[in-house]
Amino acid sequence: MEKLIDKYNNYMIMAENFLEEEKFQKALGALKKAYNYADDFDKINILFEMSDIYLIESDFKNAIDSYEKIIAMDEDQAGAYYGLATVNNMIKGDIDYSIKNFKMAIEKDKDYDRAYYYLGHSYLEIDEYDKALFLFEKCLELNEDDYVALNDISFIYGSKKDFEKSLLYAKKSLEIRPDYFRALYNLGVAYKGLGNNKEALKAYLEAKNYSKFENIYLNMSAIYIEEKNFKLALDILNEGIEFNKNSVNLHYNRACVYARLNDREKAIKDISYANEINENVFSWARNDNDLKDIIKEIENR
Repeated sequence: MEKLIDKYNNYMIMAENFLEEEKFQKALGALKKAYNYADDFDKINILFEMSDIYLIESDFKNAIDSYEKIIAMDEDQAGAYYGLATVNNMIKGDIDYSIKNFKMAIEKDKDYDRAYYYLGHSYLEIDEYDKALFLFEKCLELNEDDYVALNDISFIYGSKKDFEKSLLYAKKSLEIRPDYFRALYNLGVAYKGLGNNKEALKAYLEAKNYSKFENIYLNMSAIYIEEKNFKLALDILNEGIEFNKNSVNLHYNRACVYARLNDREKAIKDISYANEINENVFSWARNDNDLKDIIKEIENR
């Protein structure tokens, strides 16, 4: 028995060393050998470690197989259900399968806060915002400093056009993590919804210090266009396109600005490029007062 334990420990040490060196295939080989000398408890731990490596290597089939083996050995392993749901999300699988497994993880562990969180996001994907809201609030019960969940609640209230509550939760998120760009972005959305363009722009300007997320630039340009400040609109769109070269929306908005400035050739170039990325763009532009004449000119050439 002692020899078996020694072999198990030796292979586990080897696996740990390979992981530190990011030699993942060699780590897997050592874990598989350790598995042969492990008791049932240690086998479950090894399977979890193996599944982590499979995810790093994008080997989703073997990750799923590992989680299913864990459940076959012990159906109360909450992490295995969470793992199945997570992999399913990564491969864009059936959302109902993810929901089922996140729920199973919660059933096995009532305090599994990330299971609540990602179950909430699963409901967001199918537009069940009230269920998502309940789950994000559950995350806050488990951890009142969960700035990510606070921001997601801000997003939900923003989607419901309840901008006062959206503003409140974005601010709460930022009290905990002042550089969290998503909360800064939602702060901007809330201020814009409340008609305060100045504070919205201030929030977006701060957000882009931490992220080049295209919607930051898009929303800023929309405010500048609304205020007929086409120079600033063009400046911010140029900056956004520098970091998001294939953004349909940024090219579309820049075409609108060029059309407003009567620079038809540049408007044609931008809207044509946007249409190359998304073939529906010309259809949208035909009903846009800024661009409908530009589309006619393209079609008449």
